[in-house]
Amino acid sequence: MATATSRWRALAALLRPDAGRWVGLGALIAVGSGLILTGPLIVRKIVDLATTGTTTSELARLAVLFLIVAIASQLINMAVAWMATVTAWHTTNEIRIRLAKHVLGLSHAFHRQHTPGELIQRVDGDVTSVSDFMGRVIPRAAGALFMVVGMIGVLIVVDWRLAVGATLYVGVAVGVVVRGRHRAVGESSDEMGSYARLYGGIEERLTAAEDLRSNGAGGHAMWRFVEDSADTMGSAVRREKAFLRMWWGVDGSVAAGSVVSLVVSAMLVSRGIITVGDAFLLFQYVLLLARPLEDMVDQLETVQKANGAMVRVIDLLAIEPDIRDDGATIPPSGPLSVEFSDVTYDYGDDQIVLQTINLNFAAGRSVGIVGRTGSGKTTLSRLVLRLIEATSGTLRLGGVPIDDIPFAELRRRVALIPQEVELLSGTVRDNVTLFDETPSDEAVETALRNAGLGALADGGIHRELGAGGAGLSAGEAQLLALARVWLRDPDIVVLDEATARIDPATEVLLEAAIARLTRGRTTLIIAHRLSTLRFVDEIVVLDHGRVIEHGDRANLADDIDSRFRHLLDLAHDEAPNEVPNEVAVP
Repeated sequence: MATATSRWRALAALLRPDAGRWVGLGALIAVGSGLILTGPLIVRKIVDLATTGTTTSELARLAVLFLIVAIASQLINMAVAWMATVTAWHTTNEIRIRLAKHVLGLSHAFHRQHTPGELIQRVDGDVTSVSDFMGRVIPRAAGALFMVVGMIGVLIVVDWRLAVGATLYVGVAVGVVVRGRHRAVGESSDEMGSYARLYGGIEERLTAAEDLRSNGAGGHAMWRFVEDSADTMGSAVRREKAFLRMWWGVDGSVAAGSVVSLVVSAMLVSRGIITVGDAFLLFQYVLLLARPLEDMVDQLETVQKANGAMVRVIDLLAIEPDIRDDGATIPPSGPLSVEFSDVTYDYGDDQIVLQTINLNFAAGRSVGIVGRTGSGKTTLSRLVLRLIEATSGTLRLGGVPIDDIPFAELRRRVALIPQEVELLSGTVRDNVTLFDETPSDEAVETALRNAGLGALADGGIHRELGAGGAGLSAGEAQLLALARVWLRDPDIVVLDEATARIDPATEVLLEAAIARLTRGRTTLIIAHRLSTLRFVDEIVVLDHGRVIEHGDRANLADDIDSRFRHLLDLAHDEAPNEVPNEVAVP
């Protein structure tokens, strides 16, 4: 948990890119505060002149001056409100971008521990609370600071005793606010955390709604929702109690200050130490001090949420990514070899997924990776994509250690076709290019045709798709993922169960497209359907994170004692009517 000092340092660092805007806002607030302090000084002059006797024209002149100052003060306040909102949103939008980029760069282990709903709340909900704090609380706090400093300066000139009394009053009032605020920060942070867990649970159960309904688990899901809601309500009640304690303290300070100022002013006027105008000035300044304190009472909930949100934002930014982009070596052009040297991977909880993997795939070779569920196939592919980092050992692409390759180069040279394709709200072109404006329309259409989606290209690549790719079948979605890779033209292609969710007819189309795509490229194909591996050069069989067999596919298929031949025989016995063993590849 970040300390108070580190939070303020982190906040200053977040404000630094927009320092010019914030300095300009501060100057505007200072001018507005000066005008607010000027009004009571004019009234003080009017009261003193009225009690000692003066001309009506002089009083009228001062009244007009007071009116001008009041109007100017209101105009400045409007400008401050507008500029504060714009500046706060500009700054926090940059924070959102930075936070989203940071979260996307965190490790696979981190994302296993945090649901998408929770991360959305932290990236957007917490930053919105910080934006409210910056746009509403910081300008008012700065205005209050300018007023306090200016007020004490004026009272020193009028009478030093008034300045001392005002300083003591300010110290007590601010102490009450600060003490109450610190008590509430922890409760507010807990409340934000409970909301994140609630939203994460809702997102998780909505995603699994079909499975929950079909398996009769709706009651369990609802009880979990009730438990999460009860936890959230308890956190909200505790935070509200802390808020009420602060409100009572601040409101009591305001009332006490008003009474004391009246009593002291009356005593000093009766003894001739100050004038009636001076007494009026002191009372007005106490009321002016009461305004920001009362504003703080009104904004305490915003302050609490913002403090809790700031803690969570800073804590999230403080999480160091396990995988760093420190590489500076570019592998040779063309297909890349893949070499695993004593590679081991575990999740840090004694759960070893891969054990001492030693494999070497020559550039341009196609490799099928098979094994039971949990044998480490997908983990092997994630290592090649550097979505995770090996616990020990070395992985080389094209002879270069993978951690020496810059991320941008790695993402350009290595591509993944996953089992579950994510399609986004946007056009067909957007889903192929992933919103990259660089490729031409002709290149996108060519990629679609190469992937077997000529009809989709003919229908217009600027046609809108619905959320989640509404309008496309599962097979078309898989072929569209292939078009994405085709457009990128990578040197290594990883297919992770790419045919698992499609029908046999679409599988034939996909296999033909894959065969064209993988020519001249290093290809790793993870598959349960062994028919998918008819055209690969090599086979790797994994079991409990170990390589138990590796060799030429034809040799292993002909060897009646090989593990791969045994799997082929099992697949033939279980599905004798599968698609034919050979498919014509254009």
